[in-house]
This record gives sequence, structure tokens and C-alpha cells, in this order.
Amino acid sequence: MRKPTMHDVARHAGVSTGTVSNVLNDPQVVSADKRERVLEAIAQLGYLRNSLAQSLKSQSSRVIGLCVPHAASAYFTSLIDALEDIAFTRGYEMVQILSRHDPDMEYRRVETLLSHRIAGLIIVPSQSPQRTFDLIERSRVPAVMVDRLWPDDRFDYVTMNNSEAMMATVAGLIARGHRHILYTARYPDLVTTQQRIAAFEAAGRAAVEATRTTVLVSGEDEVAFGPRLVAALRGPDAPTAVIASNSIITLWVLRAFREAGIICPDDVSLVAFDEPVWADVMTPPLAIIRHPSIAIAETTWNLLMERLEDSRQPHAPPKPRRHVQLPATLELRSSVGAPRVQTRS
Repeated sequence: MRKPTMHDVARHAGVSTGTVSNVLNDPQVVSADKRERVLEAIAQLGYLRNSLAQSLKSQSSRVIGLCVPHAASAYFTSLIDALEDIAFTRGYEMVQILSRHDPDMEYRRVETLLSHRIAGLIIVPSQSPQRTFDLIERSRVPAVMVDRLWPDDRFDYVTMNNSEAMMATVAGLIARGHRHILYTARYPDLVTTQQRIAAFEAAGRAAVEATRTTVLVSGEDEVAFGPRLVAALRGPDAPTAVIASNSIITLWVLRAFREAGIICPDDVSLVAFDEPVWADVMTPPLAIIRHPSIAIAETTWNLLMERLEDSRQPHAPPKPRRHVQLPATLELRSSVGAPRVQTRS
């Protein structure tokens, strides 16, 4: 059987093909009765529009590409959901790809997205995104970078204020009596991680009372990370608080605590740079640094739409690129307590 066409839908619904097109692309201009008839005809016939063909014909697209490293962390999941909701309400489709933190995979998958004539691109860059950045610039597809700031002024960036968030977290732990704090960093080459580490160490130096800060790189192997973390927590002058860099590392830390018999917060306090869905139901409730995911998504979308509008006016002078930083929210819940004065062995 041949695939149903837009003409078939129009005939079945008793409307013109123009009305069908409006229902698909600009539904608010169609009366509720006609819109319902068209949608019912689409469902009954199993009509699927060819978005690529439509883009080629109209030289425009309603598809936005989204590239993130993975969807395992609570923050990325929340960000993806927020962007999907915005795209849907604005009449756009979103196609998501994963880079797996691999610059080569990032390049190949972004190249595939661009070949499908997407209208714009939102990307959380990998650890080494230069080739991908060059590719995007050559394509002339409007793009906004999220979460990770790079010294490349060809694009707009929307990030959380990582330095401010880290400074506030260290200050909160110091106020509760902690004088040796450990931060677990997974990707030390990322600009985001470097910002956090710089703020972490600066906050320790700025403390009125002597405060030691230690950075432990987790790497990719949880099995190897656990014993290294436990060794650090059981050594002389051991840290009394841990700041985990994301929800994945937070799980690794909690598993290491359990296997080593370390009780939180009696032995070690814990704060996560993320808000996993189980944060407030674990015992004790997990202290978090909440990313402003919805605000990041909305700001990113608005910037991308501005760039899309600019691309339709090629003779207008380009607007300056922007870096928007949004504040995080710190909640020091019961996984943070006062340090117990004792030697762990």
C-alpha cells in the first residue's frame, strides 16, 4: 500500500491541503472544528509528514538539534525535558544525539544532524570540541552552547555560575565547622571543572580559619575510584566533607561509603552538584547544588531564536555574542552535619 499524502488527509477531512498544512505548521490560525477533523484524519490514515522534504521545499525547518554527552545525570535529564517542553509548545521538533564525551563521536553525530538541514543546534560541548565548533561555523546553522564555557567567541553560551555556587557551598560547609573538604572531579580538562576547582581552592584560602581543600579526580572507573576515595577519607587529617561533581559521582561516593562502613553525615558530610530524583528521599536527605535547568533551557531557547531571526537578515550587522550565567540554588540538607572530632581508622 502506498503511503498516505497530505492530499489524502485533506480529502478525508473535507478541507483544503492548505488547511492541513496550517494544522501541521501554524495550528492557531485554524478553527477548532477543522483542526479536530484534520487531526482525526491524520490518525486514521497514519499520515506522517516528510520534514526533510518540507525543509528543502520551503528552505526552512522546524527541527532543532540537541547534543549532550549523555542522559544519565539528573541535570542533563532535567535540561533535556525542559528543552523538549519548550520546543513542543513553540511548534518545533527536537532531535537528540549523544556524544558520550567523545570528540570524534560528537563531530560525526553533529555532522549528521546538520546534513538533515536542522534549523538550529543546542550543544553541551565535549572535552575537546574545536573540530565540531569549526564544523558548525562552516554550516552557518545558528547554535548555542550550554553548560560548558569555552574560550571561543563565535557562539553564545548559557551556563550556571559555577564559581559562585562553589564558593557558597564551601562557605556553608566552613560555617558548620568543616576544615578539610574534598571535591571529586570527573573531567579536570573541562572549563567548567576548572572554574569549580579554582573557586573551591580560593574559598579555602579566603576562610578566616585555616581550611584545607583537596581535589580527587574520579576518572571513568567506579571500581578504582571507591578505594581511592575511602583511602583519602581514612588517612591522616582526613576530609570531613565531600562535594560530588554530579549525580553519577554522588552514587559512586555513596556506594563507597556503604562498602567502607562510613556513615553520612556522622563520619563524612556530602553535597552533590546536582539534584537526583532520589535526593530528598534518601536517608539522610541529600544536600544539593541545584542547577537552574528550566531557566537555562528558556534562556538558551530565546538566544537560539534570536540567532535564527538574525540568520534571516543576512545583511544586518551581527549582534555581539553573549555569555549568560545563571545562579544555582544551594540546599544544605541533613547529609551535611558538624564534623565529629575523632580519628577514622
